[in-house]
This record gives sequence, C-alpha cells and structure tokens, in this order.
Amino acid sequence: MNGKDFDVAKNVKMTENLQCRMLSSVAQFYTAMQENATKGEKAEILADLEIVMYLLAARMGISKQSLDEKATAKLKLGLLEEERPEWKTPLLELLRELGQKA
Repeated sequence: MNGKDFDVAKNVKMTENLQCRMLSSVAQFYTAMQENATKGEKAEILADLEIVMYLLAARMGISKQSLDEKATAKLKLGLLEEERPEWKTPLLELLRELGQKA
C-alpha cells in the first residue's frame, strides 16, 4: 500500500467516524428529549452536532462559509414558502444571525 492509498483509507475512516458521531449525537438528543433533560444538557448535545456537522462538511471539501451560504439560501426560500406564521419569526431571526457572520 503506498502513501496515497493510506491517506484515502484514513480519510474514509475519519469520515465514517464523524458519521457515527453524528448519528450517536442525534440518538442522544432524542433520549435527552424523552427524559426531559435540562436545557444545558440539550445545548451540549446540539453543540456536539454542530461541531461534527462542520467537521464532516470540511472532510467533504465544503467550507463553513459555503455551508452558511447554502443555509441562508434555504432560509430565504423557506421564508417565502412558509405558510405558518409561527415559523416565520424564528426563520427570520436565524437568517439575520447567519447574515451577521458573513
């Protein structure tokens, strides 16, 4: 096995590890919700998910900026298509927060 093959295998292994971490964190979040975990405990799990998401995106060659741009575009579309008024305010707030990062 040459060095390039080793790097590819290492990258695949790291990507699979991140995917497993993401699934594990999602499962932990569902358990936390079912068990009425504290806001702090839920925030910890969601922070883990955010970190894993950005690391996984980076492994796939997707920058944080690109991810934020895609999220911004989806939020704008969501605001146009959303019919329930109770969702418009949280979507708009998130759009503003993402806009401040740019």
